[in-house]
Amino acid sequence: MKEPSAVKIKTIRRQILTTLNIVCPTALTIRTIYYNVISAVDPTYDEGLCKKDIWYLKEKGYIEFVDDMIGGTSEFIHRVITLTARGKEIAEKTQFDPALEI
Repeated sequence: MKEPSAVKIKTIRRQILTTLNIVCPTALTIRTIYYNVISAVDPTYDEGLCKKDIWYLKEKGYIEFVDDMIGGTSEFIHRVITLTARGKEIAEKTQFDPALEI
C-alpha cells in the first residue's frame, strides 16, 4: 500500500479534531469518526492509518480515551474519544501546531 502524503495525513488529523470540536463536550467512538468522517473525506484511507492518527493525537495531548476511566474496550475501533482542552484550542485555531498546518 502506498503511504499517504503529508497533506492528506494533516487533513485527516485536522478533520478528526474538527469533528470532535463540533460535538464537544460529547465523545464519539473511533468507529463513528472513521466510517462517518474519514471515509467520507478519503475512502482510500484505511483503519490502520486512522489508528496511527488517533495515537498521534493522543500522544500530543489533543484527545483522550474516555473509556480508559471505566476499563476501556478490547477493540480499538470501539474506543471512545473526546477533545482535551489543549485539543479544543488547536481545533479552534486559538493555538498553533506547525505539525498540523497545511
